[in-house]
Amino acid sequence: MSIIVKKHSNMWLKRLSPSFLLVLLCFTFVNAQPVSRVQELIDTGEYERARILCDSVLNDSSQKNNWAYYASKQGDVFYFLGDLKQSLKYYLQALEQPNIDHAENLLLKEETTSYAGFVFRELGLDEQAETYFRAALEQAFVLGDSVEIAICYYNISTVLLNQGMLDESMDLLQKAYEIDVIRKDTAAIGFDLTMMGNAMQKTGNPEKAIDYYRESIELLVKSTGNYNSLAKRYGLLAEAFMGASKWDSATYYTKKSIAAYSEQSDSVHIGEQWVLLARIANEQDNAREALSWGRKARNLFKSYPVSSNQLYANASLISAYRLQANYAQSTDLLKENILLAEKLGLLYELHEGYEQLAQVYALQGNFRTAYQQSVIASDLADSISTLETNKATERMRVRYDAEKIESENKVLQLENEVTRAELAEREAEIRNLILLGVILLIIAIAAIVIIIMRAQYKTRLLQAEINELRTRIRGILEFKPEEVGIVKEQINDSLQDSLSDREFEILNLALSNKNNNEIADEIHVSVNTVKYHLKNIYSKLGVSNRKEALKYAVQITST
Repeated sequence: MSIIVKKHSNMWLKRLSPSFLLVLLCFTFVNAQPVSRVQELIDTGEYERARILCDSVLNDSSQKNNWAYYASKQGDVFYFLGDLKQSLKYYLQALEQPNIDHAENLLLKEETTSYAGFVFRELGLDEQAETYFRAALEQAFVLGDSVEIAICYYNISTVLLNQGMLDESMDLLQKAYEIDVIRKDTAAIGFDLTMMGNAMQKTGNPEKAIDYYRESIELLVKSTGNYNSLAKRYGLLAEAFMGASKWDSATYYTKKSIAAYSEQSDSVHIGEQWVLLARIANEQDNAREALSWGRKARNLFKSYPVSSNQLYANASLISAYRLQANYAQSTDLLKENILLAEKLGLLYELHEGYEQLAQVYALQGNFRTAYQQSVIASDLADSISTLETNKATERMRVRYDAEKIESENKVLQLENEVTRAELAEREAEIRNLILLGVILLIIAIAAIVIIIMRAQYKTRLLQAEINELRTRIRGILEFKPEEVGIVKEQINDSLQDSLSDREFEILNLALSNKNNNEIADEIHVSVNTVKYHLKNIYSKLGVSNRKEALKYAVQITST
C-alpha cells in the first residue's frame, strides 16, 4: 500500500514505493490549529471511534463548513482499515465540498487530491492516479510549497514509470531533484537519486542505475550517515552491478551492505545479503562459495518463523548443488521448498519447485517421476493462468468500481452545481425584484412630489387670483379705481365701437379718481375737451357715470 503523508510528517515517507508501506502519518489541517479530536483518534489507532465521529459531523447539516475536512479524515480512516474503495469515495467527497476552494482549505485540497491519487495507484488505476497527482501539482504551485511540488513530481513519475513512460518519468524525477538541490536538502537529494536508480534498474539500464546509486550513497555518507539507509543503498548498488554482470563489484557492495546492517544488529537483512552473495557466486559457477553463503542464510532463517526467506536461501543452495551435479541434495531441498511454498500459499514458487524437481529427476534418468512432477507443474501452471485471469477480472472490477465511485461523485458534484446555480438564479430574481421595487418606489415618490408641487403651484396661482379679485372687489366697494387694473384690449373686444388711445387714457385717469380739471391739466387739454371725451366714452360703454364705467371695466377684465 502507498503511503499517505501529512504536511508535518517526514516528507520522504510520502515518496516511498507501495511495497515499503510503514505507517500512515497525519498532520493538522485547518488554520494551523491544534490536532483535532478525530486526528487524535486516528493517531492512536482508534479508527472505529474516528469513523463514528466523522459520520456524526458529515450527517449534521449545521456543520457544512467542516464537511471537507471530516470527509478527508474519513478517507484516512477507511485507508487504515484497508477499504480502499470507501477511502476513495470520501476523498472525492471532500474534494466536492463548496468550501474546499476557500483560501484556508487550499492545503487540505492539495493533500486530499494527492491521497485520491495514492488510492487510484494502489487500485492499479495509474491513469486516474496521474490525473489527480497532476491536479495536486497545480495546487502545490498555487500554494508555492516547494516541498509539495517536489513530492508531486515524484508521485507523477511513479505512475508514468508503471505505464512504461521512462523518459517523462525521469524528467519529473530530475525536476524534483533540482528543487531539492535549490533547497540544499541533501537527504531529499539522495532519495531522488535512489529513485532515479530504481527507475533505471526497473527499465533494464543497470549502468545508469549504478551512477545514481553511487551519487546517492556519497551524499548519504556526507550528511546523516544513517546505517539503515546506507545498507539498503549498498544493497541496491550491488544488485545493479549484478545486472551489469560485474560480479566483483556486486560482491564488494553486498559485503558493505552486510557491514552496515551489522552496525544495527539487523540479522534478517544480513541473511538476505548472504543469499545475494550466494546468487553472485552461483552466477560465477562458484558452487563452493555459494554453498557457504547459502548455508549460513538457511541456518539463520530456520531460527525465525517460516517465511519466504527460507525459500530463497534454499533456492541458492539448490542452484549450487545442481552446479555440482549433487541431485540428491537438490531433490531434498526442492521437496522442502515445495512444502514451504504450500504452507505459505505461494503458488508461483510452488510451480517453480515442481518444475525444477522434474528437471532434477530427468537429469537423474528418473523420467517417470520427472513426468509426474511435470504434470503437477502443468496443473499448477493452469491454476496460475486461472489466477491471472481472476486477477485481471478483479482489476477490471476494481477499475469499474472506482470509475463508478468517481462517476457518482461527479454526478453529485453536478447536482450541487445545479443547486448552486438555481440558488444564484433565485437570489438574482430577488435582487431584481428588490431593485424593481426600489425603482417603482422612487418613481412613486417622484410622482407624488410632482403632484404636490403642481398642486402648490396651482394653489399659489389661485391665491394670487383670489388676492387680485379681492383687491378689485375692495376697489369697487370702496370706489378706489386705482386698485382696479383696466386692460384696453379686453374692453375694446367687448365694444362695437372701440375706444381710441386718447379716450382710453382719459377713462383710465377718470377711473383713477381724478376730476376733470386734473385730467385736463395732465393731458394738456381744456376741461370741455375732457367732458366731450367722457361723454363719448360713456356712450360707447353704455353707462352714464364714472361708477358705472368702473363696474363695467371690472366685469369685462375679470372674465
